[in-house]
Amino acid sequence: MDARMNRKGFVALTGATSLAAFLAACGGSSSSGSSAPANSGGSSAKAAGFDPATEPNQDLQVFTWAGYDDTPKDGIPEMWQAYKDGPYGSKSPLKFTLLDDDTQALAKVASGFNPDIIHPCGGYITKWKEAGLIQPLDTSLLPDWDGIPESLKAAGKIDGAYYHMPFDTGFTSLTYDADVIDFSQVGGEETWKILLDDRYKGKMSLFRGPDEVIEIGSLINRGAKDPTVLTIEEIDAAKATAFKVKDNLRNYWTSEDAAVSDFINGNLLIAETWNAGFLHIKNHPKMKGRNIKYMQPVEGRMVWVCGTVLNAQSQQPGRAMTAMASVDSPQAGAALTNAFGYASAQKKGVAALIKDKSLIELFAINDPTMWTAPKAWIQKQVEPYKEYIAAGQEVLDS
Repeated sequence: MDARMNRKGFVALTGATSLAAFLAACGGSSSSGSSAPANSGGSSAKAAGFDPATEPNQDLQVFTWAGYDDTPKDGIPEMWQAYKDGPYGSKSPLKFTLLDDDTQALAKVASGFNPDIIHPCGGYITKWKEAGLIQPLDTSLLPDWDGIPESLKAAGKIDGAYYHMPFDTGFTSLTYDADVIDFSQVGGEETWKILLDDRYKGKMSLFRGPDEVIEIGSLINRGAKDPTVLTIEEIDAAKATAFKVKDNLRNYWTSEDAAVSDFINGNLLIAETWNAGFLHIKNHPKMKGRNIKYMQPVEGRMVWVCGTVLNAQSQQPGRAMTAMASVDSPQAGAALTNAFGYASAQKKGVAALIKDKSLIELFAINDPTMWTAPKAWIQKQVEPYKEYIAAGQEVLDS
């Protein structure tokens, strides 16, 4: 199994990262409209102009997912090469620390860990800002900022300033064995409702994320409508549906490679995966001759958007932005697709550098209609936040 597979998570609120610790780190807010801490810039926050030449010569700390460091074997060195070759690469060398999931990362930084660059996903940027942990980006230092679609930037735009540079984006959907799975009992089309079909009881697995538990329940209940903004009544209805889904599952997974292993060993017929998980299942020798598909449900897929933010306490914001500029390049974007099948937020010049051109069509990388509503729902902070998380956690813990 490719070690680079285990590279991202959403909100696996298990183990050392508890729901209480996460909410404490976030200030316990249930709304993005709560008061900002004193050092977060307030409602009029604007990006400062940074001068990397005046900053101290010390390590530049990067807190990122497994698979996104600069090692040739397990990472994506193309992401960081331009920085390493530039004027500050030797003066402020990159030092990587790997994070486990968004909640663990936020809690760790809130507890005093101070990397310069952090790599969270779009659903949690508001929480990072509310906690006073990040500062606005100097987007003038990013070579293709204007080439990133506004739809991918939206989650990181707060009070008129941008706090998040989107880099990697991919789908959340169901990988399934089309030789076995039959949608006739749930309307005849690919649909999230297949999770309610008890013919496949014990042969299905979903990611252990409390927000996603409710989002999937909402898609089943409401069809192709935004699953990230619900009323209390809709959250309760989605929770009830999620309990029904849970009765049919083999398990909830916290590691995508574990779900892939379960699938290729015959324990699963349906598994929630990201792009890379689907590819690992489809291309595994044990799946030779099997009709493995990645579902395009009538209700829409979900889309996650991850990228880099700048620590509010960084003493090297300009050099950190220079490293982010290295990531905002066609070489980095194409390397991302080559490694994982994910799409790059940066678009210009990327497709020409993708080695396996079939990935472009397979994941609709050049078709924006497949990445936006109603065919896909871009990740953002769920609202009302505390109610979403509490409802999903109740399902997971019962």
